[in-house]
Amino acid sequence: MLKVGDIVVHKKHGICRISQILQMLDLDYYQLIPHFDESMAIFVPVMKESELLRSVLTKDEADNLISYMREIDKDLIEDTKERRDDFHKKFSSGDLKDLAYICRKLFLLKKSKEKTNAKFCLTDSTMFEKANKMLLDELSIAYNIDRSQIFEYVSKLINE
Repeated sequence: MLKVGDIVVHKKHGICRISQILQMLDLDYYQLIPHFDESMAIFVPVMKESELLRSVLTKDEADNLISYMREIDKDLIEDTKERRDDFHKKFSSGDLKDLAYICRKLFLLKKSKEKTNAKFCLTDSTMFEKANKMLLDELSIAYNIDRSQIFEYVSKLINE
């Protein structure tokens, strides 16, 4: 069982701190406070811990994830609806590799759109922002780098 003060990753909300363990309706719950939005509280039944929560990435795991991101091919799903559905499914999985895949593919798409002065559609932009935030928040903790500097750091690692 986790304890108060532990930092965990919530499948849909990202990095959180366990602020309390309380009992409601005869069940134990973790009260989570999102790392970058302390005005919010999330309640997770202790019995659902393994389904909804995981440990924060270690530095070695982060290095492996960066290596994986380097290997992601540059092919893009051209059909917007197909891309949206595929990325939504991946985002909902809570799998960090899926999150990294989304970020890398949408980053490449955004760069290709910028080169041709084409528009990066709202659906892609929204998904990129959500996935990128979750991934970078966790990488900033794994690498112990300030959140404001992690994008540049990760970009440099990917492009080495």
